[in-house]
Amino acid sequence: MKRTSLALLLTTALAAAPLAAQTIVTVNNTRIDSAEIDQQVKIINEQSNGQVPDSRELRENIARRLVTRELMIQESRRLRLNETPEFKQIIERARADARSSGEDRKPTFQQDWNTFEGNVTAQALVAHILRSKPVTDTQVQQAYQEITNRYRGTQEVQLGEIILDNADNAQKAISDLKRGRRFTDVARQYTIDTPSRANGGISPSFTPLKDLEEGAPMVYNAVKSLQQGKFTETPVQSNGIYAVFYMANKRPVRVPPFAQLKPQIQQDLRNLLIEQEIARLYQQATIR
Repeated sequence: MKRTSLALLLTTALAAAPLAAQTIVTVNNTRIDSAEIDQQVKIINEQSNGQVPDSRELRENIARRLVTRELMIQESRRLRLNETPEFKQIIERARADARSSGEDRKPTFQQDWNTFEGNVTAQALVAHILRSKPVTDTQVQQAYQEITNRYRGTQEVQLGEIILDNADNAQKAISDLKRGRRFTDVARQYTIDTPSRANGGISPSFTPLKDLEEGAPMVYNAVKSLQQGKFTETPVQSNGIYAVFYMANKRPVRVPPFAQLKPQIQQDLRNLLIEQEIARLYQQATIR
């Protein structure tokens, strides 16, 4: 079953799941049940001090991560990466630490240990992928040249935005801006986006217009012709949310020098290798 089919499968399974734990999905005949998802939801909720509540979207994301993790564990074991001296050394050291700290006497130790050992097994696959296909300097230099070519002659923008949940407030905000009120004051009054309110709705970072064109075409079309200090007089609407954009600054894209970008490019290329391998595992897996 391809990965693109997984979202529908999980949505259906999670919606039908009763309160008692039951199998949500099987990955090559290995079960993932609702109890595992319940546990992850609890951990995330506790670690976020309640800021990330239980929701269908959260559970679907957790289920996808668990499926990916299981595929990585299975492939790692197929390659016998859990039999290498390095793997055994990590496990033995962790067991010794658990014994010396008393962690192994806690009621939940076995469950926690299984999770830990599974994570180490999955990470062994990551290490194997990167050893098998090391990123070369030539690849990094080629990627940097592609970045340079991509952004040559283009601009990047620093945007302000006022996010609203109804058309009336969007029009009120636009009317206030037309009367000459400062954008930051209007944003603080109207925006429903709490984090951006502290900055008066203005992002501290710049975004290349090229990225907006490809990743957020509605925003791109709204702001591409805005001059500095101007705002969109028609709100951008999507899924019941309204946005008013402001052009705080516009300048040519500044691609950092190679030495500065090299570590990030290396990491991006490594991440791509891992993503490609995971995609292959999904294609070959039987997921029900």
